[in-house]
Amino acid sequence: RRCPKAGRTAMNKALPYWAAWLVFALIAAAVAMLYSSAAFVDGQYIPVGNDSFYHARRIIDAAVGERGFYEFDTMIHVPEGSWLNWPWGYDYLMSIALRVAMWLRPELQPMAFLAHVPVFFVFVNAGLLTLVAREVKLGPAATAIALLIFALLPLTQILHGLGRIDHHFLELTFVLLTVYFGLRFFDRARVVDAVALGIVLGFASAFHNGLFILQIPVLLCMLLLWSRTGQPDARSLMSLALTTFSATLLVAIPSAAFRDMQFEFWTLSWFQPYIALCSAIVIAYFAYRPCTRNNVVVLVGIGVIMLIPMFTKIIIGAAFLSGQLDIIVDIVEVRSPFVNATSPGGIKWVTSQYSWLIFLAPVIIAWQLARLYRLREQSSTYLSVWMVFGITLMLFQFRLHPFGSWALIIGGLLALEPLRMNRRLSSLAMSAVTLALVAIALQPPLHNQLFKRVPPGLSRDYAAARTLYPGLQEACAARPGVVLAYGDDGHPVRYHTDCSVIVNNFLMTPLHRQKVLEADRYFQMSAQQFLREAPHVRYVFVRMFGIFRNGPNGIEPTPLQVIKANNAPLFNELTFSRTLPDEFLLLDEVRVDDGRDFAFARVFEITRDSEQ
Repeated sequence: RRCPKAGRTAMNKALPYWAAWLVFALIAAAVAMLYSSAAFVDGQYIPVGNDSFYHARRIIDAAVGERGFYEFDTMIHVPEGSWLNWPWGYDYLMSIALRVAMWLRPELQPMAFLAHVPVFFVFVNAGLLTLVAREVKLGPAATAIALLIFALLPLTQILHGLGRIDHHFLELTFVLLTVYFGLRFFDRARVVDAVALGIVLGFASAFHNGLFILQIPVLLCMLLLWSRTGQPDARSLMSLALTTFSATLLVAIPSAAFRDMQFEFWTLSWFQPYIALCSAIVIAYFAYRPCTRNNVVVLVGIGVIMLIPMFTKIIIGAAFLSGQLDIIVDIVEVRSPFVNATSPGGIKWVTSQYSWLIFLAPVIIAWQLARLYRLREQSSTYLSVWMVFGITLMLFQFRLHPFGSWALIIGGLLALEPLRMNRRLSSLAMSAVTLALVAIALQPPLHNQLFKRVPPGLSRDYAAARTLYPGLQEACAARPGVVLAYGDDGHPVRYHTDCSVIVNNFLMTPLHRQKVLEADRYFQMSAQQFLREAPHVRYVFVRMFGIFRNGPNGIEPTPLQVIKANNAPLFNELTFSRTLPDEFLLLDEVRVDDGRDFAFARVFEITRDSEQ
């Protein structure tokens, strides 16, 4: 039993860490609230970011709407409808939280509550980062600096900004939970830590289908330790194996795709429990078979057999991870930061998002790989594996930064620890040097990103055309129908109205690709041909994208000929033609207010002969 004096000593040691957490989490929350210009418009809260619009619609439908909670949506990708790429956990639990909040305050606006959830979670993720920092033995001063970087990185603001109710901030939560409980498991090898890690690995799939990849660094670490005959005991390993599989199966059973007998990585289906079962088998093998040549051969054979059912999924997943999947190849957030850096103005954009720390990424990877050759301590091996894995994922795609941003921060500060331990440098002097380096690294985001006023919904195009939605909402309430719009407008149309859409920003499955091609075929038609080919479409939401561009002196109007070249023929005709077919009834429009004489956004209702 710990004596009271020992307990007070431990508390005193922890106090500086949690004081730093409170201070810098408050700063991070304040930075997240800078998204208020995007989230609070005309006296009401709106979602921030394209996917947030759909999350908001699904959550509000489940909490207070007539449709309830759905995992297959008949109102997108019509007429087929579509399974949702997002599993049940996040939106369903958010809807329960919203119900509770509205029970406590019946007058509460649903979006007012939802908009603040990611801001609240900055305290959770900052706390988990603090726990990780303590676990890797960063001192209080270094931990405070880590939290300062976390608070001021735009990557944190992007995840936790006011109104940013996309589920990616929870990706960071599960990454940090996996790192923390993994460090405890490999350091102490206790059953309780194995169970905690297994629960985290299993439950993660309820919040994002792709989070089964959190099992990869755990298995890689075990493989290294197994080859060196220095792994946790068999009882702890079996506890981890059984808990991971059980927890994954537990969260998969409520999924409609699981009950539909699907085996796809883009839905929470039988795929995730199968992955967990494969991981459990491999962990059990590590627990009871020593590392010999014959056992390595058997392990490889088992691995090949287990991969056979996943072969086609692996190919598609690799194309998605590398950003080479044809329907996502042009999306900025799926490009590597180094690829983005090679585009015009790319260096400024990349450093504004990641800071100059991004250029430490290859150095940290190389350093951690070198450490893996000589490391024997289990928790240190796990940390190095995770840093290499997380930063590598981050370098694949911008949207994968939750996997590696923490490693960039912790890894950079750990690299300075040998200097900190040098007795010729005082702790105060070392902290001052570190803070000076951090100030230099953070200069691009502080100057170009963090305090920039962002447009409503985080999109200039949405902000410019958003006044059209009330009219479309009123028309859809009276005469529901299908809306043809660009994919980027699909989620806002669903959020604001009760109409269906042909295409949106779900870009994963063969059906999604089919609907993108279908919509693109309509976009290439003339107005008269479209009337013949798409009798099921009632509304057309026309928005000319790219009406402004980045110029040498900031944002400037895009020349008209460039706008026409970058937009679809159908929308060009509906925007610029003075003679349109009689069936196109103009409901509303938004005109350019900078001296150019055209309406860049319009809403048409198509009236057939029987309705005229």
